[in-house]
Amino acid sequence: MLRILVVEDDEAIRSQLCFALERKYEVSEASNAPDAIAATSGKTFDAAVVDLGMPPNEQSPVEGLKVIDHLLATSQCKIIVLTGQGTQETAMKALERGVFDFLLKPVKMEQLLFSIERAELFITTERELQKQGVERIELQVKIGDGLQKLRESAEKNIILKVLNETGFNVYQSAKILGVKRESLYYFIKKFNLVRKTDA
Repeated sequence: MLRILVVEDDEAIRSQLCFALERKYEVSEASNAPDAIAATSGKTFDAAVVDLGMPPNEQSPVEGLKVIDHLLATSQCKIIVLTGQGTQETAMKALERGVFDFLLKPVKMEQLLFSIERAELFITTERELQKQGVERIELQVKIGDGLQKLRESAEKNIILKVLNETGFNVYQSAKILGVKRESLYYFIKKFNLVRKTDA
């Protein structure tokens, strides 16, 4: 059963979303960014439905993006953005971070459930691939930047993923990556890699 976090400041909408999802999934809820971030302490979520405009910045995506950044830095959660801020700029900010889907309010429950089902399919497939030793990484580069930038982005993402999985244990991470510890220290310094909690 998927664990889903619903982050929405409007109590009526949040209740409606939770009611629709609780029939099939384990659902937790939060009404603001601090509560959403606190909800992830000691608990991982497979998917999250995140409203962008929340107090104290209801008219901007700032609070929702805080939640998205935290979830993406600490988990492989599939994030579905739910917002009334239907601007291209807002969509770009969310999609650049790697959110799974973007739905505009008022959203139909069938749309949301379809998006969750798609996320579930991706999660199941990725878990099967992980069992086979295949890992998925995200690359955010402009095509025109060339192969050097692409390679560096891939290196950074792979190294950071392994470091996070080992709790930044350099010895264990170097062993997994098949490199010398000195080389790993070089990359940590080159990419300025730090634990998210230390940033």
